[in-house]
Amino acid sequence: MAAAVEGVRADPFLLDSEALRALASEAVVQRGLAYFAEHRVTDLGWDAERVWAHVEGSQLGLPYLVEIGRGEGELTITCGCAEWEADLEPSCKHGIAVLAAYAARHAAGDGHAASAAEQAIAERVQRARTEVIVEHVAGAVDFGTWSARSLAPSGASLRPYTVHIRSRTQRMNACSCPDFATNRLGTCKHIEAVLHKLAKGGRRKGDAKAADTRPSVVYVAWDAAHGPEIRVHRQDPLAPATAAALDRHFDARGALRGSLPDAFFHAERALALLPDVHIASDAAAHARRLAEDLAHAARARSLRDDILRSGGHLPGVRARLYPYQVEGVAFLAATGRALLADDMGLGKTLQAIAAARTLMDREGVAHTLIVCPASLKFQWAREIQRFTGLDAEIVQGGVAPRLAQYRRRPAFTLVNYELVLRDREAIANDLAPDLVILDEAQRIKNWRTRTASAVKAIPSRYAFVLTGTPLENRLEDLYSVMQVVDPRVLGPLWQFMAHFHVTDERGKALGYRNLSELRRRLAPVMLRRDKRLVRDQLPDKIEQRIEIALSAKQRTLHNAALQTAQQYQQIQLRRPLTPIEEKLLLSALQTARMACNAAGLVDKETVGSPKLDELARILEEVCVDGGKKIVVFSQWERMTHMAEEVARSLNLGVARLHGGVPTSARGALIGRFHDDPECQVFLSTDAGATGLNLQCATVLVNLELPYNPATLGQRIARIHRLGQREPVQIIHLVAAESYEERVAALIATKRDLFTAAVEPEATDDVVGLSPRALAVALEALGDTPAPHPGGESDDPPAVAIPTLDPAPAVDDTLVAPLSPEPPEAPDESLAPLVQALQEVLGAHLERLLVTQAGLVALIDVATPDLVAQAEALAGPIPVAVLDGRTWAALTRVAGAAFAQTREAWSRPTAPQTEPPLAALARRKLHAAEALLPDHPTEALDLLTTAMTAALAHRAGQSTLPDRSSLAVWLYSDLLPSGHITPDLATTLLRTHALSQSPSIPPDLAASALTDARRLVAEP
Repeated sequence: MAAAVEGVRADPFLLDSEALRALASEAVVQRGLAYFAEHRVTDLGWDAERVWAHVEGSQLGLPYLVEIGRGEGELTITCGCAEWEADLEPSCKHGIAVLAAYAARHAAGDGHAASAAEQAIAERVQRARTEVIVEHVAGAVDFGTWSARSLAPSGASLRPYTVHIRSRTQRMNACSCPDFATNRLGTCKHIEAVLHKLAKGGRRKGDAKAADTRPSVVYVAWDAAHGPEIRVHRQDPLAPATAAALDRHFDARGALRGSLPDAFFHAERALALLPDVHIASDAAAHARRLAEDLAHAARARSLRDDILRSGGHLPGVRARLYPYQVEGVAFLAATGRALLADDMGLGKTLQAIAAARTLMDREGVAHTLIVCPASLKFQWAREIQRFTGLDAEIVQGGVAPRLAQYRRRPAFTLVNYELVLRDREAIANDLAPDLVILDEAQRIKNWRTRTASAVKAIPSRYAFVLTGTPLENRLEDLYSVMQVVDPRVLGPLWQFMAHFHVTDERGKALGYRNLSELRRRLAPVMLRRDKRLVRDQLPDKIEQRIEIALSAKQRTLHNAALQTAQQYQQIQLRRPLTPIEEKLLLSALQTARMACNAAGLVDKETVGSPKLDELARILEEVCVDGGKKIVVFSQWERMTHMAEEVARSLNLGVARLHGGVPTSARGALIGRFHDDPECQVFLSTDAGATGLNLQCATVLVNLELPYNPATLGQRIARIHRLGQREPVQIIHLVAAESYEERVAALIATKRDLFTAAVEPEATDDVVGLSPRALAVALEALGDTPAPHPGGESDDPPAVAIPTLDPAPAVDDTLVAPLSPEPPEAPDESLAPLVQALQEVLGAHLERLLVTQAGLVALIDVATPDLVAQAEALAGPIPVAVLDGRTWAALTRVAGAAFAQTREAWSRPTAPQTEPPLAALARRKLHAAEALLPDHPTEALDLLTTAMTAALAHRAGQSTLPDRSSLAVWLYSDLLPSGHITPDLATTLLRTHALSQSPSIPPDLAASALTDARRLVAEP
């Protein structure tokens, strides 16, 4: 039986949201779009008559086969699922998922975006067609107000957003959604959905008349070179009075004259009475926001000075603060929305409370919401009472009691992260906090989670974000946290990813770049101090790593799990994993780690393990013989249970904490460990890694290393913190020759990233995720994964690392084979293909390399046409076509590892039609022209090379001078010999200096391009 739906279109399989809703109910469409977003659609294919694919259901290996055919004005959809067989609706969710996948693939095949901005816009255009439904509300159809809401179940409320349409062709429309407010694209999927609707329906009767009478519009333009600016779009013909008024306030380009916000308010007053000028609400809101920023900055200077002069005694705060804490309070209170990233144990809680108390007195803050882990709510309440004497409302209980607590609107309200998702409307409307404090804010590091979205949606005038680990696994963690502080600091996500990430052809992160620029942007809103501030108050810390050999049973379980993981990693190199495949990959890696601790964690039968034997030896030495207290951490509750049996066999008193222990009982558990001399062992999962003060212990044992270096630091900080008086010993138990050793290497890499991105004293500008990141990237370009160049190495290959707390998620670390094989010599049979590639790529070609995966062609600019030509020519042999910028970034990331890649041809051997330096100058000029709009710094660097090559060719030289001696070369060699004039020397040096500037004015960049074109063109 087949389902049919009417609809004749150029491509009958390319459906938008309206057509999808004709196939199924909105609920089914939502589930189908979710299936597509979860990568459940595999093996997608199509021809002129049909589309087919497999869609993963609830069982691995048993996907549903979906076929969609075309008929006379209708589609026929067949699927093997129960919903389709019952014929409940024309299409099931699996059919919707396939159609969404086809639409996405079709959109990707329409053309390649030339820049990150165009890619971001293209993504929104594609999503607009399938995810959004729109409705005209008021005004003219193409100059009026629309309502738009999403069909995709993103976890957020599906409330409608308001779209203001002012033009079908120019980016002067506006939307009330959060994405439009922050993406700096001048559009969003809701606007694009309305434009798609208008394009389908054409112009209605009467709209032409409306278009003739529409007003001129003052709006915010997001495509300006130096950030958003206010412009006017003039609607001719203009009344003389209107034209004169607009001329006074806007230049010939349409940009507002004068500086914001004052210039806007003057223009607003002058234009308010003109009926043929419309001042858009987004323009007014932008000016008001800038005015508020200036007013706050003026107040902040006075507030900061007063706090710093306090000598540590602040009104309403019952504590004398250390000088660094006074600085922290001043930073939080004066900045208003700030990230305090102090190391653990430096008193972030006290600084936040003191800053909140100061804002109560100075800025009229009446209601503060504190969001923290459930285990820390009571501790926060005690600290607030202790340091301010004020009571704090701890939100708990059922729905009705919680709502009543919000309506009481106390000075301080405490809520855990999980409740924010349930109570977000009551928090926003009934409590309406003036200040929001997020403690342990790394809980919102993943912006895709519903909890993170709910927390970021809380409106407040001020926000303090507290975390010692704003970055845990990847740079995106920091981006997510900063969205609460100020989304403008790091810009829109598409821009952030393009500017700070090094990626392979599939968009996989290989490393991070421009980190000095990242630190510069963060400096005004982030304060980071480490334990060096209180070094004289902390005892020594000694860390020791003990390698433990696996038993035969452990080794069998460990190797079997890694073999399974490798199978899914091979799939992941070719396509995204489906949800079930991803869970199985995580499960396999989890099993490998568990086997490193004890076979009994996996088979639930085997008793004991070498790690438990080592723990018994440590307990006997530290507790039985030494009489000291010890803290033992493990990720798994069952492992802490096994460790408890070991401790009790030695007649030691034990306190054991895990996620199943109620919050109300944890205080008594910790108190017993502190006060009872017989209780010498504190066992804990990572449920106790934050908020616990266990300085009575002097030894800490990690039964395994967590994936996250921040979690490791939090564990250690339980005993090595202010208040500890004795030297502490940290012991890490690591399974030898195992997957756990690779985790240890990963922790070191993540620590490097944290330091480079967050520490104020950092100097690194580029960090790689793996020392062999480039080699892995090149392998991933082929259809079949190949071994690493260079053979066996002491460096472990990068692997997919799951983050298991609080919920499993695959880390973005690169996936690579787990058992590399020695490389083979380059295949000489590739020589004919190499020569053919030289002919196709022509003057663009810089270098050709042979890797295990195939060929790598380096060219000036990797345009889609050249890539397509190279791939078509190569046939089954994988060819990676990379531009010079990408190559340079990847080489910096990979470091010495790239030297293992064999370079077969350093320069093209095809006959040159022009002298080498002249050809080089032309190629560099061509590359600079392509890069200048979006990457002016790189473009100016290429222009310097182009001009240098042109001058060297003119002087009859065969090599280029070193950049560091450019001026010497010009004035001591070329000028005296008469090969160039002083003007040419000045032009080149000016372009070179401009390329070193952190900010390049567009007019100077354009002038440099003109100079380079003239110089390269001259003989």
